[in-house]
Amino acid sequence: MKLRGMGVALFSLLLAAALLSGGCGGAQPCTTSLVKLDETRLDVETYEQEAAETAKDVADLEKKLAQKKSEIEQVKEKPEELRKKVNDLKKGSGRE
Repeated sequence: MKLRGMGVALFSLLLAAALLSGGCGGAQPCTTSLVKLDETRLDVETYEQEAAETAKDVADLEKKLAQKKSEIEQVKEKPEELRKKVNDLKKGSGRE
């Protein structure tokens, strides 16, 4: 019985060694054409330009957002004045 267990363990060890020693083999040769490489380079340049433009747009929008938040904070400080303006507008439109 002991001998059988040792045989199974040895067989498992040899099997694992055989599987792990095989590896992935050598790299296959690249079959990409120069035209495809040039097209890919052009695509990369286009995407980089678009990314730069998008970053600029994001910066502009963040600036506008900060301005609007500032305006909101200023308006929050004057609720009575705003109520008066709303009432004046309602009177002028004939709703009150």
